[in-house]
Amino acid sequence: MGREFLNALINVAQLMKEPTGSTRSYDIDGIIDEEVEGSVKGKVKLIHTSRGILVQGELTAEIKLVCSRCLETFLCPINFAAEEEFLRISDLPGDSALYSPEQAEELIIDNKNILDLGELIRQYTLLNLPMKPLCRPCCPGIKGENSYGTT
Repeated sequence: MGREFLNALINVAQLMKEPTGSTRSYDIDGIIDEEVEGSVKGKVKLIHTSRGILVQGELTAEIKLVCSRCLETFLCPINFAAEEEFLRISDLPGDSALYSPEQAEELIIDNKNILDLGELIRQYTLLNLPMKPLCRPCCPGIKGENSYGTT
């Protein structure tokens, strides 16, 4: 049986009820195909902070890229460490959340206490893509039939 699409939604309601410093660990494994196509695998640790949830993780993404020399597609492994804080927001007046939806950045915990790791994985994957991807270091480039200038 093949891999499934990445479900990066995590319900953190119980973790938010526990004391600051409480942790949970999760395994990440799935297919991604938003801006890049490939798969991601690794472990993340969620830590309850006074402002929200701190996410720390070691992840490996295998992304389908096109070689900048020979133009063939290949799978490029990308390893990265992620560390970001997701902030709690609320639509309710008088709620103890620190940020309103208008003030919040991309990395938020929604009103249903759902944290979406998809955006974090997308950003870190894009930031770690090579500028000139090569299928292998000694790639000779495009193999042509004839050289220019010969008859």
